[in-house]
Amino acid sequence: MSPQLLKSLRRANHIIERLVEMEAASVSELAEEFDMPLSTMYEYVNTLENINYITKRSDGRYRVSSSFLEIGNQVLRNHNVYDVAEPEIRRLAEQTGEFAGLMIEEDRAGVLVSMKKGEKVKRLQVNRTYPGVKSRLNTTAYGKAILAQFSDEEIREVTDRYGLHPRTENTITEVDPLLEEIDRIREQGYALDDEECFNGMRGVGVSITSKGDDLLAGIAVYGPPNRFRDGPFLEEYPETVQEYADVIQGNLEY
Repeated sequence: MSPQLLKSLRRANHIIERLVEMEAASVSELAEEFDMPLSTMYEYVNTLENINYITKRSDGRYRVSSSFLEIGNQVLRNHNVYDVAEPEIRRLAEQTGEFAGLMIEEDRAGVLVSMKKGEKVKRLQVNRTYPGVKSRLNTTAYGKAILAQFSDEEIREVTDRYGLHPRTENTITEVDPLLEEIDRIREQGYALDDEECFNGMRGVGVSITSKGDDLLAGIAVYGPPNRFRDGPFLEEYPETVQEYADVIQGNLEY
């Protein structure tokens, strides 16, 4: 494949990603957005429409096609840990009444593949907590639990690659304090997120590994600080989340 074709593929991907953010746009709006000649953008739009990646609305503007839903659901089903963990994540949310989620590691980043709501948070909306959302592993409870399975050298490589930019004022933004936190996680067996990813959300997470200690995923439970106070937060939830992780690991093995 020629460099020009590869460049076109990357640009088409950027158009799709931006169109998701814009929700809908005309060809001229996209051409302006990408500083591209209108005729060239028409070629991209026609191609993406022909392969059913985008679709034209009744007002003449384009949006990303729902075919990505089918692709995404198939990708999820291809992950064995998702099929096994999904009912347990639902039960964890029901038992605690809070948010419960499952994260996998991909390309040294965290990918949220499941998020369930318990009764206590049924009406609570938190941005970017849907399947497919990527985040840096150092910012979440399940992400840090996953990160604790890496060597210190690998963690330094991850931070060099993605950086340690703050999500909130509590996000760990330096390597040495992060490595100290990871040492604590390895020792105590669980990770905490003290409003490091979202203001007003605390979480506790653990990793899920195979019988041969291969990293498979991380699970976590999240809730607001008024319910995730230090006592119950540190005494009750780590054990509860670990119990569900053990069930998932056992079901994957047997």
